[in-house]
Amino acid sequence: MPPETPPIPSQPLPSVPQSGEGWGGQQVMGRGRLLGGCAWLLGGLALLQTLYLRALPPPRSPLPHRRPPPPMPPPRGVLDTSGTFRVYRDLLGTPPRWDPPELVLATHGTPGRVAGTLGGALGGLWGGPLSVAVFGVPKEGLGGLLAALGGPCRGLRARLRLHVVVGAAAPPPVVPPNPGPPTPGGCRGALRRLAAADPPSYTLGVPYPGNLLRNVAWAGAAEEERGGPSWNGGPGPPKTGGRFVLLLDADVVPSRGLREEFLRLLREGGAGLRPPKWGAGRGVGDPLVRGAAGVLGDPPAVGAAGLLGDPKVLGVPGLLGDPKALGAAGVLGDPRPRRAPGGLRLPGVPKVLNALEVPNGLGVPSVPGVPNVPGVPNTIGNGGVPHTLEVPKVPNAFRDPGVPNALEDPNFLKDPKALATTPSWDQVVFVLPAFEVRAGTRVPGTKAELLQLWGTGDARPFYGALCPRCQAPTDYERWWVLPPTPHLRVAYEAPWRDPWEPFYVGPAHGVPPFDERFLQYGFNRISQACELHVAGFHFAVLDGAFVVHRGFKESGGFHGGREAELRRNRQLFRRFRAELHQRYPRSPRRC
Repeated sequence: MPPETPPIPSQPLPSVPQSGEGWGGQQVMGRGRLLGGCAWLLGGLALLQTLYLRALPPPRSPLPHRRPPPPMPPPRGVLDTSGTFRVYRDLLGTPPRWDPPELVLATHGTPGRVAGTLGGALGGLWGGPLSVAVFGVPKEGLGGLLAALGGPCRGLRARLRLHVVVGAAAPPPVVPPNPGPPTPGGCRGALRRLAAADPPSYTLGVPYPGNLLRNVAWAGAAEEERGGPSWNGGPGPPKTGGRFVLLLDADVVPSRGLREEFLRLLREGGAGLRPPKWGAGRGVGDPLVRGAAGVLGDPPAVGAAGLLGDPKVLGVPGLLGDPKALGAAGVLGDPRPRRAPGGLRLPGVPKVLNALEVPNGLGVPSVPGVPNVPGVPNTIGNGGVPHTLEVPKVPNAFRDPGVPNALEDPNFLKDPKALATTPSWDQVVFVLPAFEVRAGTRVPGTKAELLQLWGTGDARPFYGALCPRCQAPTDYERWWVLPPTPHLRVAYEAPWRDPWEPFYVGPAHGVPPFDERFLQYGFNRISQACELHVAGFHFAVLDGAFVVHRGFKESGGFHGGREAELRRNRQLFRRFRAELHQRYPRSPRRC
């Protein structure tokens, strides 16, 4: 048997040091304390961070220009009273605020005509607020105008309210929200191209609703804010220092500085707009106009050598006393230039003497307020024109409420209280003499420039060749010889006569609206002036300001359907005048 292996002697195993014993235990304990301290520190920092973040204000939203604008809601149109057209107001968004006193230019036209007006506003002809009503035909022109106002012409939007009138079934117009790529020539270039491509209104295939557009533009000028009182439903005429409206067609422009000068009158308390201040006391009730020696109201003057035959009065020697006067050069019926007081030439007013008016072609129609002129027999024309100077009844302008009949009461003109009777200023519209300039002629900015063009034949009274009677009541000859004035003023009151169609500045509220039944051409503005007269308004002519139409109005420049439109509107005008008797039953005025 093999020998037994001797047992190996057992030796004690090395003891593992317990916690806290020896140098190894001390290291473990230090490491644990370090980790625990770090955990407490991190927890404290997290708590402080939480408290800090809670103390911060809420985060701000991104800047408006850093986010796309919200889409504008689709415009809401309103049908007109006929149901033919739909009106979209304030297409440019929230309307700008116009604090009184303010004069707002209200205008209307096709897209190209409106583009021309806006281009003139950029050129400095009008530096104030505008309310524009655009007829949305042709739709290509409307799209171009809206694109320009959404892009290169955005700067105009701060002083512009834009309204669009389209057919009832037409889609709603929309202003593009994005500016788009730059256009050649900028805003003026875009507007110039639109104006050059604008077709005549009679070629649109749709009757032009001029009076509807006038009402829309006026409403935009009169309303205080969206949804505010409309111009014909407001609280009545404003007090001095309120808002006024200058309503013009798109191809008619105001003279330079008109707005600033009118606002000056308002800021001065409106003293220059009140009747006692008109023309330094030369209103209708002033003895310098009626009842003074040598004028129509003075019995010694009527029929004497000092009346119409006095060169100091009309500048026409021997007008009625000289048988050679009628038909002589520079007198009645002669289209050649005439001489007014002071030797001034008055071209462009053929066959119209504003003191006289006779519908028989002699150029001496109705001397207002001179019935049966003593000393002048009824033989001035020929046997076929009897009683040329007889006026069987006093014109309606002298039968106004509150103004006694100066021509039937012989004691009226001697009564200073009667002469002091004048209308209240809030029943007044301020007439701007209207002119037209030859095509290609620069529009005059001042009266001096206008008179120079008038003298050379490059300017003349508006409609001077087509309808002199439509503007004759403005009394251009009297306006011509007014002494120069450094500021705008009211020169005189002009009595209404049919068929006057003046351009004027009026109070924003209280002015009768235009009758929207008149479409296309004829009697649209004549009807509204007629109603102004019946409603009790007075017409005060401003000196130092005027309006100008670009281009002469000639008889051959109209479309073939003009006569048919005139016949239709003439019949409508007869009904309109009959309706005025019912609308104003207490008014003593007629038209």
